[in-house]
Amino acid sequence: MSERQPARARGLFGAATAVALVVAVVFATIGDGVEVAEATGLRAAVIDGGHTLVWVLLTVAFAIATVRARWSRLSNAIAIAAGITYALFLVAVFVWR
Repeated sequence: MSERQPARARGLFGAATAVALVVAVVFATIGDGVEVAEATGLRAAVIDGGHTLVWVLLTVAFAIATVRARWSRLSNAIAIAAGITYALFLVAVFVWR
């Protein structure tokens, strides 16, 4: 691996971290625009916080990749957790009754 590759990887992962962080902050402060009025209990909690949690997890995954200058098993595990969280969020919005 050349000396430029880690720097390039850090730059790309750093940019992805910044974008994911901005989305997470927007969702946490302004909201994600998803409203399911009839949702209560656990379903309401998943709908209210799930989408934000997905972006927080992606931010963490990309931040780890930025520090390590490569995508690692830990980054991958956290990104998979984000995907599972997103799937649960979608189920809560469209399927869970």
